[in-house]
Amino acid sequence: MTSKVIKTITEHCMISKGDTVGVGLSGGADSVALLHILVSNKDTLRISKIKGIHIHHGIRGDEADRDLNFSKNLCEKLGVEFVCYYADIPAEAKKTGESIELCARRIRYDFFSQSDCTKIATAHNLNDNMETVIFNMTRGTSIHGLCGIPYNREIFIRPLLDCTRNEIEEYLKSNSLDFVTDSTNLCDDYTRNKIRHNIIPQLFSLNSSFDKAFSNCIDSVKLANDFIMQSASEILEKARNMGGNQYDCKQIKGCHKAVENQVISMILKEQGVPDITKKYIDALSHIIENGGKANIGGDITANSDRVRLCFGEIENVEHFEIQLKNNEEKVKTPVGVLTIKNLFKEDLQNLNKIEMQDVIDCDKICGNLTIRNRVDGDAYMPANRVNKKLKKLFNESEISVYERSKMLIISDDNGIIWTQYFGVADRCKININTNKGIMIYELGE
Repeated sequence: MTSKVIKTITEHCMISKGDTVGVGLSGGADSVALLHILVSNKDTLRISKIKGIHIHHGIRGDEADRDLNFSKNLCEKLGVEFVCYYADIPAEAKKTGESIELCARRIRYDFFSQSDCTKIATAHNLNDNMETVIFNMTRGTSIHGLCGIPYNREIFIRPLLDCTRNEIEEYLKSNSLDFVTDSTNLCDDYTRNKIRHNIIPQLFSLNSSFDKAFSNCIDSVKLANDFIMQSASEILEKARNMGGNQYDCKQIKGCHKAVENQVISMILKEQGVPDITKKYIDALSHIIENGGKANIGGDITANSDRVRLCFGEIENVEHFEIQLKNNEEKVKTPVGVLTIKNLFKEDLQNLNKIEMQDVIDCDKICGNLTIRNRVDGDAYMPANRVNKKLKKLFNESEISVYERSKMLIISDDNGIIWTQYFGVADRCKININTNKGIMIYELGE
């Protein structure tokens, strides 16, 4: 088993020369075997220092004290520094609303991270990985959850992950190593114990080499997941091209569904969604494809116009109407300052086609001019186009929902004659007979 552990450490680059390695030491069979192997091969692995780190969870009374004393004595025997952290898990779990299992796990990893070790070795083995995958399956996990326990995660390493529980027990026996047994592992009160005692033995009864079959299966799943993750990362990078808190829908919806779901999962993580579920992934996928709005937990809201996926509430601008006075050059509105310039025949002759789109023929204006923001149902015919509702024009021109809310319109007594994104109405466009026009410039501060 020692050669298998060293091979795992080497292949997955778990330990570097000069590392201080902390071993999560419960006193159980797995952690005792792990500590003994690392101490016995300290020079081979070029480890600078090893610490045994024990967590007293404030559970199981005298039995927990027994485990602490056993772990301390083992470290003294092996010449290893012993560190113990104390926690009242039942009290903490009651305060946070977590289960005892989840709370204990969180506290353990918090303590491990405070240990001043460059690496933390935990004693997860192949059987633990089986339990984890089966547990994840019962919760409807994604492909990521089917990959099981990673060999490396930040400073945490799992050198025993290729070893079975039987191999560990054989190692302890051959090296005359004692260990303690957590009585809670013997009952079926916890989900993992039910899997360990009832489901995994059945799988071995179907295939006596189930451990090898499981490892081969996990390797294949990890390869597929690596490909999806790499593809999703590349697409996400492209989707960020809009800047700010926006993502390019075209980049996302053009890829394979498995990759799209992973991209969306990454986006949800970036947006601080704590519980990334299939429900939220499906909701974002729907609005990316069809447009709309989705709540993705708490006060986090997503909007999409099929071009941009944006997060946060759309700013609602109250309806306003401002009468435009003759020869007025600057008009302050709730969404910015509109600049208006009077043009005469000689000026009009020097305009290019793009500039002409924002010039209104003064002779074609009917009555008074009003500057306002849009209202539901607004429609008009932009120059050289057909009459359409603004919403349809927005969708065709891929105008963001965040930009639509601040759109400015100029109208006369007969309706809209200019809009911010689509320019002058066909009925008021200039021609060779126009003597005077007004040009509308982009919004300014």
